Amino acid sequence: MRKLVLALMMAVVATLGLVVPGTAFAAVDLETDYAKLGGAPPASAGCAEPEQKVQVCYDRDGDVWWVLDRAEDSASALVDWRNYRDDKIYRTGLCINSHGAGTWASCNKNYYEDSELKGHQGYWDRDKEKTWTFYPQDWRFQG
Repeated sequence: MRKLVLALMMAVVATLGLVVPGTAFAAVDLETDYAKLGGAPPASAGCAEPEQKVQVCYDRDGDVWWVLDRAEDSASALVDWRNYRDDKIYRTGLCINSHGAGTWASCNKNYYEDSELKGHQGYWDRDKEKTWTFYPQDWRFQG
């Protein structure tokens, strides 16, 4: 009887091991950074085409996002970025410029040089919207 119970317990544990995902399937945490007010991006930065409310640039030399708030409204300009390694999402985050219209602000990150980096330009009016709004164009900034 003991051997039967032990065998059944081992079978249950083995089955649970197949059903419960391990750390390889864990969700990637969203990194949220409020950008530091600063000057315009360097000439070496790659920039997305400006949208009505935002323009985003990325400087590969320093792994720095630059976000321009282009609209005189209460919304913050932002970039939603995704970092890929081996064709899988590795990191994801937001760089939010809440310094007002006409300002450039930056977020300093650190990515692997051989990784891929994509982003969407967007905005967020915290007083009126529960979530962010993004323009449809997906931009490739690295990789």
